[in-house]
Amino acid sequence: MNTKFYEQDIERIFKENECWYEWWVNTDGSIEIKVEWGDWKHDHLFLKYIMRKNHYRHIDEVVTEEDGSDTYSAIHTFKYGA
Repeated sequence: MNTKFYEQDIERIFKENECWYEWWVNTDGSIEIKVEWGDWKHDHLFLKYIMRKNHYRHIDEVVTEEDGSDTYSAIHTFKYGA
């Protein structure tokens, strides 16, 4: 799968689900999506759900900021394929 397909697919997923995230494609074909803030139980789990529904496997999550509540920033890494 080429980068152009990733870009079209990710943009479609975000537009259809009204999600606003920063994302990029790595040289190994994995996709990293940064959720800069959000309710973990909604935004982060919803992101994982819609990516899984579109055949992207969640392979990593790095918490970049945590404030002691359910709100934090994280970078999620996905790879296409089940």
